[in-house]
Amino acid sequence: MYFIVGSGPSGVACAHALAKAGRPVTILDAGLSLEPEREATRAALAQRDKNTWSSSELSFLQSAPSQERIPIKLAYGSDFPYRRVPLATEVLPAGLGLRGSYARGGLSNVWGGTILPYRQEDLAGWPITEHELADGYAAVLKFIPVAARLDPLEELFPLYTDRYAPLPQSKQIIALLRSLERGRTTLNARHVSFGSARLAVDAAGTRGQGPCIVCGRCLHGCPRELIYSSAQTLADLETSGKVSYLRGVVVGSIEETENSVRIHAQKMDGSPCLFEGERVFLAAGILNTTTIILRSQKRYDHPVDILDSQYFLFPMLQAAGVSGVTEEALHTLCQAFVEINDAGVSPHNVHLQVYSYNDHLSEILRQRLGFLAYVFPTNAILGRILFVQGYLHSSHSGKIVATLKRNGDADLLTLEPVINSATKDKIKLVIRKLRGLMRLTSAFPVASLVEICEPGRGSHSGGSFPMAHRPGPGQTDRVGRPHGMARTHIVDSSVFPTIPTPTITLTVMANAYRIGQEVAMQEAAVIDTSSRS
Repeated sequence: MYFIVGSGPSGVACAHALAKAGRPVTILDAGLSLEPEREATRAALAQRDKNTWSSSELSFLQSAPSQERIPIKLAYGSDFPYRRVPLATEVLPAGLGLRGSYARGGLSNVWGGTILPYRQEDLAGWPITEHELADGYAAVLKFIPVAARLDPLEELFPLYTDRYAPLPQSKQIIALLRSLERGRTTLNARHVSFGSARLAVDAAGTRGQGPCIVCGRCLHGCPRELIYSSAQTLADLETSGKVSYLRGVVVGSIEETENSVRIHAQKMDGSPCLFEGERVFLAAGILNTTTIILRSQKRYDHPVDILDSQYFLFPMLQAAGVSGVTEEALHTLCQAFVEINDAGVSPHNVHLQVYSYNDHLSEILRQRLGFLAYVFPTNAILGRILFVQGYLHSSHSGKIVATLKRNGDADLLTLEPVINSATKDKIKLVIRKLRGLMRLTSAFPVASLVEICEPGRGSHSGGSFPMAHRPGPGQTDRVGRPHGMARTHIVDSSVFPTIPTPTITLTVMANAYRIGQEVAMQEAAVIDTSSRS
């Protein structure tokens, strides 16, 4: 038996590869899920016309107002994707941006759905190549829905699929893309590329709940579940009978023997349980995977670095406003990508995600204006404002130092954010670059409102046990085996040697698929050689 720990994107991708190769797979997971009453309300809305949805139903599934400058994203009004189970290792400080998940589907329950592959330039220092990830991208995109348009961004970032459908674009984004298209030749010459956002969204509703109805609920949770979650793939794998799923299990450590691997875990009632199999694949997310390996290798009080792609936010004001944005039928996920590949800004790509009006933006504006929000023409501002999320390469970003400590009868994982002195200067260069392009973009970045988030807040993190050509202590080989371990494989972002700026989840899944596929092929070759001899 092959065991996988975790049901997030990397877990289901690895399970897909192993199941395709005919390997028996069991996924171990805590498996928290949305509360039944919230699920019932969501399901009811999915079956009805959006014009019949009541304010009480919508408020029940909506994130409550938050005092945080950048509140965490909830799922249908629930924090279950972040909720800690009683048996889990405590993480301090708990309020740091980086969070683990014990949910069925992990953090894919609350992600923004953006997908881009890595290019060969992004993989500098990695022991694998873009070509070696290509099969993984193509395989994963056979079970992930894709909302996209074919545009010149394909020259930088291949689609790896011919199965995609577009989502409607807001009037603000249409105006932005028209401006960018008029200046495309000059923008490209100045090392700027752009295109429509690529999203893991089932725009056509092929899973049976109907197509996108542009209800604007995306950031609270799609009532029709059109935003991809790995829980959907998990359900398909279970139905196929090729993968077993065992929920209510919290894995503590791993012990290897000569011919097997033993997984020490606990059930939700606190009783211990032991699983033994041929191999284990850790897909528990950066915090939980790091904890499991440190405990298994008895590396207490041994700090490890968690790398991050620095997350920052700022508004852009369009030269011309759009009327009626608060009433427009639209989706509220990312709608456009802008890529800066200018060595004068950074030797690495800078990835920008552009959002138009959404109710979160309206709430942020209300908080910033305070009492003036009641007298200021906020609708006029909302018709001109775009919201941009930016990401820097990990070499220009802060990091988090994680240390596993003994805490009485339990363990404690401490996290210490470390700021990178280069971050602010790089972000200033990004803003300066965009200001120099205002005549081409018809949009002005507001530098005074740039928000630089703490490390980990953007959820583009990893690298605690990076893959290396010749792995030593604290590193892994190309199939994710930690130094000194033979039957344990890490398949989530913990093995990334760097954190490039393009969206992380698609490459996490492609790499997890690659590892599962390579391990299955290697074992098949060993069996074939043994049978011949």
